[in-house]
Amino acid sequence: MSYNVENLFDCVDDSLVQDEAFLPTSLRHWNPYRYWQKLQSVSRAIAAVGGDRSPDFVALCEVENDSVLHDLTCRSSLRSVRYSFLMTSSADTRGIDVALMYKPTTFRPFAYHALRLPVIHAPKDSHVRDVLCVSGLLHTGDTLDVLVCHLPSRLNGRKADRLRSRVVELVCEAIDSVAALRKVPRIVLMGDFNDAPQSKALLPLASKSGMVCITGDLGGSYRYKGKWEQIDHVYLSPALVNGSDDGLHLAPHGAWNCEADFLTEPEPLYGGRRPRRTYNGMRYEGGTSDHLPVCFDLWFLW
Repeated sequence: MSYNVENLFDCVDDSLVQDEAFLPTSLRHWNPYRYWQKLQSVSRAIAAVGGDRSPDFVALCEVENDSVLHDLTCRSSLRSVRYSFLMTSSADTRGIDVALMYKPTTFRPFAYHALRLPVIHAPKDSHVRDVLCVSGLLHTGDTLDVLVCHLPSRLNGRKADRLRSRVVELVCEAIDSVAALRKVPRIVLMGDFNDAPQSKALLPLASKSGMVCITGDLGGSYRYKGKWEQIDHVYLSPALVNGSDDGLHLAPHGAWNCEADFLTEPEPLYGGRRPRRTYNGMRYEGGTSDHLPVCFDLWFLW
């Protein structure tokens, strides 16, 4: 699954990043009680996706640091799953990063690194997150390459469009490099793309690198002014989409957005339902996130 968890910050002041908006002394009054409530909500969402079996992989966007991931994997209701995790340490001044949680019994990483846009393309305060790239072995002995990204938001108009395009170029280069190394490339790219797959910025993922977006036709993972938008995506390499019967491949039911009742709430102004977010501006709402989790199944037939 892939999930933007909306500003999952701890309550400790980090002098190296601008995390003042999420401290007990801030206008949001972010405190330990609210922090642990959010961790429990996120762990509940992850459990809801898996049903009787927790997800093997969980890509997270908008997490502050490894302390938060430690609390989520070892001190929440997920502790019995025994997730391990890897994450980035981006140059984003707010301390927002991406992470990958995984089950060591399913996936054994042997290499990982972060892709960072050169400073010439990403000036200070441009809020560009690193892309996490992880290569590992499945219990079948096959290699799986997983990339987790959180592209720049659309708030800055054309500037943000250019930054998203630059990051996508970087991701395409990484995908092409992996494809050249593997006899059968099995690549998963997931995260918050802040755009539609048919947008100019994201098109190269399909046209240049041959990746297949399996979430483009879903109903929406984020709602803005009453309109659902699918901006959280999963891309798979062709081998995972068109795999043989005895290889790792996408399940027939494909991908879906998790719309569990506790993750949404009625929207008074526009009607319908919306994700139940943690904050609406400065007002504490007590929800889990302003995004819905995106989920998919990969099958391997023995």
